[in-house]
This record gives sequence, structure tokens and C-alpha cells, in this order.
Amino acid sequence: MPHFDTYPIAYWLPVYALCWALLWLAARSLIQRPLIDWKLVGLLSIALFFLLRLSTIVFNAEINPDESQMITQAFTLYHDPVYFRSVDGTTGGPLDSYFLIIPGLFGLPFDYITAHLTAFCLVSGYLWLLFVVAGRWFGQVVSALVLLPFVFMLGLTQNGDFLHYNSELVALLLLGLSYYLYATLLDQKKPSLVRIGLIGLLLGMVPFGKLQAIPLAAVVGLFMLLDILTRVELTTKAKVSRIAWLVIGSFAFPLLVVLLTTATGVYDDFVTFYLKGNFQYGGDTNQLESLLQLPTFLQRGSEFDWLVKLIFSIWLVGFVLSLRRGIRTNQGMWRISGFVGALFVATLFAITRTGSGYVHYLFFIIGPLFFSFAYGWQQLSLSGAVGKWIGVAATAIFLGLFGIQAIQHYRQQIPLNMYPSDGQNGWTVQQSPVSNVVRHYAKPGEKLAVWGWRCDYYVQANMQQGVAENHTIRSAFMHPMQAVYKQRYLADFLRSFPPVFVDAVGSQNLWMNDRKTQGHEMIKPLGRFVATHYTYLGLVNDTRIYVRKDRVNASPDTGKPLAHVQ
Repeated sequence: MPHFDTYPIAYWLPVYALCWALLWLAARSLIQRPLIDWKLVGLLSIALFFLLRLSTIVFNAEINPDESQMITQAFTLYHDPVYFRSVDGTTGGPLDSYFLIIPGLFGLPFDYITAHLTAFCLVSGYLWLLFVVAGRWFGQVVSALVLLPFVFMLGLTQNGDFLHYNSELVALLLLGLSYYLYATLLDQKKPSLVRIGLIGLLLGMVPFGKLQAIPLAAVVGLFMLLDILTRVELTTKAKVSRIAWLVIGSFAFPLLVVLLTTATGVYDDFVTFYLKGNFQYGGDTNQLESLLQLPTFLQRGSEFDWLVKLIFSIWLVGFVLSLRRGIRTNQGMWRISGFVGALFVATLFAITRTGSGYVHYLFFIIGPLFFSFAYGWQQLSLSGAVGKWIGVAATAIFLGLFGIQAIQHYRQQIPLNMYPSDGQNGWTVQQSPVSNVVRHYAKPGEKLAVWGWRCDYYVQANMQQGVAENHTIRSAFMHPMQAVYKQRYLADFLRSFPPVFVDAVGSQNLWMNDRKTQGHEMIKPLGRFVATHYTYLGLVNDTRIYVRKDRVNASPDTGKPLAHVQ
């Protein structure tokens, strides 16, 4: 298992040099006769992306709290696969957690390395699909050059929102597959019924990856519908049959979810907590105000802001050049340009609707940015060698900024690698003082309940969540459905009766720091039940730990509470 310290110069320099080598190779293919096939350039770019991300892939600790939440949900579903009974991912869809079970089926542990590797695969798959689609629409060699800045940004950034396993990634892959199928159908004289039905199936799955991605899926569905309706070569019967396949495909997966949740007795929970609860999330947001905050939002994405400026510059120059040449219109132009434009508008709505401004929302805008960048490159390449060199120079400046930043960080003693793995003893999850105490009184695989937002305790202890909502923000904070969430938390707790209960409210907890007003006692029946059936061990790392009374007496070591707990 490779490991990296905070200043992996011997690794960073040659990999950064490979970035320049690949940029040269792609640029040479655009300006002169290509040395290698464009898809090989794409494959080399993905391989380079893996090298750039390797230092964070092997980091076996939490980069963002969301990934601890989803790792725990996947581990719990592995043992109890009924979603909404054992697990509620709140804004994250069921598919995000179920997808993380797949590596476990091949023997990989439910830990952060597995999650980081899975995130890399999902992002790589999405970038590859965008790369192939852009090659169809804007030119193959152009597509290879467009891919590289995204690889550079997502590989060289230290912003954790772009590095962790997050709830946007599964929806992105589903959307990427639908973009690809839409692009292939545009080239067919008679769109394939099977592919149309498959697009519908993918679009119907998107909301179960992330509800926030529904506007993007709607754009694909809308343009598929418009494409079918405007094809003069199709008879009315052929159009009706294809629209029927699209509709049937779109409703197939949601209908399956309704049937499964009804059969397992959790349909009401599905409606209450996934649909009603999440559509209320951010419902009081001022959409216009959120849109006006978009420049600030982009700046929070660190190097992503550089990427947006690069893309906008290339697109703008390309658009001006196309105006000077005269824009050539054709009947099918709206199928691509209109699609990209509508996708961009839908994405802006999706990432600003809640007003919460989480940086990982920016993953959704990568698709329209990729296509806009490809359009700009295409227009530059049509303007001869000068236009091509303008694009290459802009990309070179973008890559050079990472080198300048690295030098500045090194001089200022800012870590080049924010996620060191040299002290983690190989492929092992690092234990906290809290998880050490939990593991003393409970066995791996058993149920654990944590009040607050410290889902990493579940991962460290290798234990299932004993309550559906493994972080308790919606139970603790005031909102219209708070009473419903509190009632469910109590019911789940009584049902699982976990051997250890952790109240993580305190200085080490995300957002929940006031023990007097946010402790588990705010659910009075829960406070009484814990006081009656559990023994309070004391504070560990400013975290309260309670052990079920029968488990204290049956402690595997001394049969007594740990002496160091105060």
C-alpha cells in the first residue's frame, strides 16, 4: 500500500511533468498530424487522473462527513437491505448507499479507501462519457484537449468537496449515460426503441441518486421527446411507439421502488422522509439571491473557479469567431446547442435551489461546462493555427497556475498534500478515543447509535447504525417536520436497543455543540430510556458515552467501566 506525507515532492514533480507531457501530446494532435488515436489520449488522461488522485485514494480517513454517512449506510444495508427501515440518507438517494455495497461484494472493506476508489471510478466514468459525447458533437481531437483541464483540476485540487464520495456521483454517472445514448440516437435515422427505453430507465433512476438532479434529467427527457416529434422520417405510429417506450422506461424504476417499499412496509416512510422531507429542504430559499451569489459560490470551489474562467474565455472567443464567420444554421442545430443551453440553465437552478452552497454541488455543472468548452475549442480550431494556439496557450497557463500555487504553498509551509497517509499503518482505519471505548463494549457488526453528526464513529468501530438517520440534524434543529424525525429516532432506538449509545454533542461535533439545548435529552422519552437502561461512562474527547447495563457487566475484559473515562 503506497503512502504519502504532507510534502510528497518526489511523487508530485514527475506526475506534474506528466501533465505537461500529455498536454503537449494532445496539442500536437490538434495542430499537426496526430501521433496516437484520440481515444488513447483519453485513456492516458484517465490513467493520469488516477495518479493525480492516488494520494487521496489511499487516505483511509474522512475527507468530508458525507462519506462517513454513506459508508455507514452501505454497511448497514449490507446486513439489512431494506432502505427507510435501516437507513435514511436524507438528501442523498438510496442508490448512493447501495452502490457502495458493490465493492464489498468483491471483498473490499467498508472504509474510506474503498469509498475514495469508488468515487474515482464514478468521476472517471462520467468524464469518459462526456469525452466521447463531445467527440461526436465537436470533434475527436478537440475532445481530447477539453478533457485535460478537467483532469488537471479534479486531480490536482486539494478541495475535499471534489475528492470524497458524495451523493452527486451516482446521479452524474446515470446522467452521463443518458447524454451518451442521446448523442448516439441523434445519428440514427430511426431512433432505436431499446435505446429510447434505456434512456427513460436511466432518467427514472436519477431521482434515487439525487433529487436535486431532476431538472437535468428533465432536460434530457424533454429533448428526447422533441427529437422524436420533429423527425419527418418517422410516421405518427412510429413516433407514438417511441414516446411510449420513453414514458414506460421513465416510470419503470419509480414503479419498482413503490412496489418494493410497499412489500417491505416502508412506503409511508419513503413518501414522508424522502419526498416530503427533502422537497421541504431549502424550500424557503430566495432563488434570485442564490443565483446572484453564484460568483462567490464558484470561488469557494478553489481551482474550480480557475476552470470556469478558462472555459468562459475559450467559449467567448470561439463564439465571437463564429459570429465573424457567420453562424451556419441547420435543422438539427437545436438538438445539440439547445440541449447544452437548456442543460446549463437547469444546472444553475439545481445547484442554487437550496441556497446551502455546498461545493460538491458544482459537480452538476461539469457537464454543460465540458460541452461549452468543446464548442469554444471547435470554433478556435476552425480559425486556423492561430486559434488553435490560443486555446493551447490558455490551457498551458491554467496548468501553470497549479505549479505556481505549489511553489507558493511550499515556501509558506502549506502542505502540498492535505491528506497524509504515511502514519496510518497501511490499509487500516485510524481509531479515535471514542471508537476505542465503543469497541471495548461492542463487537464489530453490532448496532451503534450516535446522537449528533459523527458518522465516522460507525466506520471506525465497523458497526451498523441502530437508527435510520445516522446524523441527527433533522431531529435536533427546528423545522416543520422535526417532531416526525424525533418520533422516528426514538422508535428506531427502542427497536435496535444498541449496546452502546454515543451522544456526540460537544466541541468535537459538526454543527451541534450545545449539550444543554441539543443533547439527546431533547427527546424526553429517549433521555428517560437511556437513563434507565444504560450506564453513563463519562466524557471521552468531549463526547458522552453510554453502555447498556447488561453489556457493562459482560465486558470482555474486566467487566467494569474503563478507568480512564472521566
